[in-house]
Amino acid sequence: MSGILKIAFWATVAGQIVLLLAFIAVKENTLHTGTSVLLQTVPIDPLSLLQGEYVVLDYEIAELPENRRGAASGTIVYVTLRESPSGLWRASRYSNTKPDTDQLFIKGTTNERKRLEFGIDTFFIPEGTGHIIERSRDVKVLVAINSNGTAVIDDLIVDGLPFDPSRPDPVITKEPPHLPESDEPPPPPLQRKP
Repeated sequence: MSGILKIAFWATVAGQIVLLLAFIAVKENTLHTGTSVLLQTVPIDPLSLLQGEYVVLDYEIAELPENRRGAASGTIVYVTLRESPSGLWRASRYSNTKPDTDQLFIKGTTNERKRLEFGIDTFFIPEGTGHIIERSRDVKVLVAINSNGTAVIDDLIVDGLPFDPSRPDPVITKEPPHLPESDEPPPPPLQRKP
């Protein structure tokens, strides 16, 4: 009986390894063969932006049109994308049926907030580098999308530059505080004793 348990144990371990390798292979294949698009993020609650060692992301295209906001959580929605003159890709159509193969689209699922999730809602960052994203003015995400509408994050574009955890903090300049004017003369300078 112990021989059968050992075989079952090792078969389970091997199965999990095969699944993990298949998952990685699909992601790598999408990065290498998928269509690269640049998506605009939208601001989210700063308290939920950083969750440990990853950043939570939300996208402009995740907002459902008014006529689709009644969709049940878990509904699959295909978002057809079109490139704007600025280089960003924007939603041109939302549909419950898969678009024609000649159109670029991303596959999303509705969540309880009546927004879409695309499987690209988190980005892992080195510990202690979240301040770079917290202090940024603009975050875009470069993603690769395969022919089934599955997306994989390729890079974050933070304030126009690829995310670089070694980038020094920007110099934040503050004006000195404004002191109210007073009718009293300023105190005399301190004099040193000889």
